[in-house]
Amino acid sequence: MKQGLCCLLLLSLIAAPAAARAADPAAGRYRALVELDAGWPRGCGSAVTVSGWDIRIVRQREGDEVTARIEVQPPEGNPALPLLARLEVEQFRPAVLLVSRDGLLVLPGFDSDRKVDWATLMRNFMFFGGRLVLGEVGGDVEIPFSGPASRDVTGQYLNCAGDLAAPFRNGS
Repeated sequence: MKQGLCCLLLLSLIAAPAAARAADPAAGRYRALVELDAGWPRGCGSAVTVSGWDIRIVRQREGDEVTARIEVQPPEGNPALPLLARLEVEQFRPAVLLVSRDGLLVLPGFDSDRKVDWATLMRNFMFFGGRLVLGEVGGDVEIPFSGPASRDVTGQYLNCAGDLAAPFRNGS
């Protein structure tokens, strides 16, 4: 009986920090993103919403190629977006440069954007978190978020990404 109580106490101490993070809105709320076309995945990703900012990383199929996009949607009623921002993901370097375009912060489309290790970026984004850094006059504004995303989110992403990377089936 005493050993069972000790194990229960140990499990509660291990689970408490994860439960606290999940309940803390400042830590961010993750969700899976699945974009379908005729029933087949055409985009797979993950998003985190923190302090009203919605940060999305998506791998998408364009013809025979699988490319990536990063979009950051500002909170409702947000004033003008900064000209430059960066997404810093824990244990991933370099930071990802973002520019303001059509009301979003997005990748600028440089050749280097295609050379990013997207698998590692996505893994670290979902498991370790990071921060969105907004370039503001007078100093940067940092909006941190922490991982890990729930198993439900990571499982949905991995299932979708497997279908996305598979060869075309029946011309789809």
